[in-house]
Amino acid sequence: MVILIKNADFVIRDAGRIERHVDILIKDNRIAQVGKCDYNWCTDNAALEIIDASGKAVIPGLINAHTHLYQNLLKGRQDNLPLVEWCRDVTFPLCELIEKERSQNKDESLGYYWSMMAAMEMLKNGTTTCLNLDMTLDSVFKAWREIGIRGIGAITCADMWISDSLKLDFEKIKEKILGFIDRWYRKPDEAPLISVMFGPSAPFVCSEKLLSWIREEASRKKIAIHIHVAETQYEVQLMIRERGLRPLEYLDKIGFLGSDVSAAHCIHLHPNELHVIKEKNVIPVYNPKSNMKLGSGIAPIAKMLSLGINVGLGNDGSASNDNLDLFEEMRAAALLQKVAAGDPSVITARDVFRMATEGGALACGIDAGTIDQGKLADIVLIDLNKPHLLPVTDIVNTIVYCARGSDVNSVLVNGQVLVRQGQLVSLSEEEVINETMSVVKHKMGI
Repeated sequence: MVILIKNADFVIRDAGRIERHVDILIKDNRIAQVGKCDYNWCTDNAALEIIDASGKAVIPGLINAHTHLYQNLLKGRQDNLPLVEWCRDVTFPLCELIEKERSQNKDESLGYYWSMMAAMEMLKNGTTTCLNLDMTLDSVFKAWREIGIRGIGAITCADMWISDSLKLDFEKIKEKILGFIDRWYRKPDEAPLISVMFGPSAPFVCSEKLLSWIREEASRKKIAIHIHVAETQYEVQLMIRERGLRPLEYLDKIGFLGSDVSAAHCIHLHPNELHVIKEKNVIPVYNPKSNMKLGSGIAPIAKMLSLGINVGLGNDGSASNDNLDLFEEMRAAALLQKVAAGDPSVITARDVFRMATEGGALACGIDAGTIDQGKLADIVLIDLNKPHLLPVTDIVNTIVYCARGSDVNSVLVNGQVLVRQGQLVSLSEEEVINETMSVVKHKMGI
């Protein structure tokens, strides 16, 4: 299949490169050409699809570099609890239900349907890739494969602090992780859409034995790691009390950190830890809306950027956000840093756009995030003919501060059109919603 995106008003190739009235030629799952494209070499005219991008901005697909998709079943549930109590009262009961369904009833249908609903929401809002630290089930990956989104499953594990009903012994944890790697790492082989990472939940819920094994396996298998770090003061104080070091200091001491590690939140960091992040090329992932809702704090993103640290952007879970719209996240990301510093110049729209594209690609380890020849064809078209978007004086500022997920017109993932004219093309949204709510009502009583 060859796709030609013609006559785009704006092509935002990356945060610093913007072109007007150019074309993008896509062959198979890669960008073949950007400019005034010559597509005469495509001899099979029936295989050529032309998309008119007049009146539209074309951007790299947005990348949700930290999320928990199972929390799609917990939207709007609670808004008055900090993280620890929120885990106890909101997320753990659902996790226990999911695990009971899986282990006792051999039923993973909840995983399939929360993943389908989340994928539909993300795709329609211009997100083409997610890094999901989740209740890991095969049904999650099957849903991603069916709908066509690019998904990375961080295989979640912990052996401390969590409830006994969710704990596994060390050998069972290893067996679970290695099984998912065997089944889902870079699938399908010829043009991978789905992959996995190691997902130790956080330093304070993982023993040193587990973290050391993950570090060794990740290095041996060349598979990346995704982990929460320093999300709350509770975590920091617990780590100091129990292990004598702050979370990131501890991970550094045991040799855990490296360029293959992405770390969600990174809110409560000592200035010295910022230099460790820079030195070890760790990629922090900023989750401003979740951090605000849970009252967790404000990550020192402006300081990270001043040090040249690459940062990704994530929605976190829908129980603490309560949606999966990265346009909203970009706007919140910029505004929160400005008010925290009392200085509107500490962060720009371009900084935040880079987090949602290039930074996310680095966190996810994918060859995407910019519109360039040879890059993966994960592309979003935004309809600019909306009152809240006009007039356009600076297109990146418009995207970050004015655009909404509902402005997305078309979405391509891996060179395939998944959203056209704002509607999913690969499945019936109404049918998925009806099936999901039937299952949720039966399993959860909602």
